[in-house]
This record gives sequence, structure tokens and C-alpha cells, in this order.
Amino acid sequence: MLSKLFLGMSLVGAEWVLYFLVLTSIISISLIFERYFFYKKASRELESFRSQVRLQATDRNWVAVMKTAEARLRQFSEAPDLEAALVHALLEHTQGPGGDSSAEILTEVAQDPVLRIKISWERNLAILATIGSNAPFLGLFGTVLGIMQAFHDLSKQSSQGVQTVTSGISEALIATAVGLLVAIPAVVAFNLFQRRVKTALTEAESLKAFLIGKLAHPTSISK
Repeated sequence: MLSKLFLGMSLVGAEWVLYFLVLTSIISISLIFERYFFYKKASRELESFRSQVRLQATDRNWVAVMKTAEARLRQFSEAPDLEAALVHALLEHTQGPGGDSSAEILTEVAQDPVLRIKISWERNLAILATIGSNAPFLGLFGTVLGIMQAFHDLSKQSSQGVQTVTSGISEALIATAVGLLVAIPAVVAFNLFQRRVKTALTEAESLKAFLIGKLAHPTSISK
């Protein structure tokens, strides 16, 4: 009885799976474009900012470093990068009353804004990964449903023979193809964006180490 119940449910065919895959594809493409423009905006003029901060920090002009960080935070508030926030946090801590300039404390101070902004950098990546990893299985599921429907139709119309089965199977295989078509862009985009996040974190760690090396020195905060 249970098998007949599932058979009845499966005989709706693969049509609804195709509609679901199309919807998933629209969501995936929207997220890809959203992430692309986010990273593009967050990385705008970032190399110039790094160079400016390093030059000013080398001269120990911490007031100028703070102004540079504040200006970038205001300019890119909707798509913040990982570095401006940590620069601002470090300078705000060391220039405040009773600020501890030990390397251990400064590392913890810089880590807080990086971790908070990292959340916005990784937003929606899990959805892309889920779509990329599960779309082929959805397509395969649709194919199985289509094949089941084809054989069921064959049992009801035995006079048409092989043509009924081959026609049904060819239509069912469309679901697998669509599933792969949805998955491939999502997986590629996820890998590229994940790489971009890791690169940004590495650059932030590099700038953090440079600034902490300057700030932790007893003579660092002279201006």
C-alpha cells in the first residue's frame, strides 16, 4: 500500500522539478551578481588605501592614518572592506586613554572588526554552495520521476512499445541536464568568491601585522 502511495506521488512527473530548478537558477544568478558587485565596490581603491596607510604608518603619522581610515569607512559604508575597520579599531584603541599597546591586546582589538565584517563578505555564499551541490541531485530526482512515469505509461499503452519509453526517458533526462546547468555556475562562482574572501583576509592579516609591529613599539605613537 505504501509503495502504491509513493508511486501515485511520483507519477506527477518531472515537470515540477524543472520549475523548481528554474527558480533555483534565478536565485543563484541573482546572488552571483549581488556578490560580484559587493566585492567590486568593497575592493575599489583598496590598494591605494593600503599604500597610503603603510606610508603614513612608516612616518608614524597616526593622526593621518586615522583620518584615512575614517574617510574610507564613510565612503564605503555599504560595502566595507576588512582593512579600514581594523586600522580604525587599532588607532582608536591606542590613542584612547589608557590604551594598551601590547601586541597581544592589539591583535585581539583588530580581530573584532575583521570577524564582524567577514560575516558580510561571506553572506549568501552558503546558499550558492547549497545550490551548486544539490542541483544535480534535484535534476537526477526529476529524471527518475520521469522514467517512472514513462514505464507506467508503457504499461498502460503497450501497443506503442519502445517509442513511448524512449520519448519519456528523453524528456526525463532534461531534468538532469538542467540540474547540471544550474549547478555549474553556482559552484564556479562560490569557488571564486571564496577565494576572494580568503585573499582579502590574508591582506588584512598582513596589514594588521604591519601596524601592530609599529604600534607595539614603545616609540611608535609619537604623533
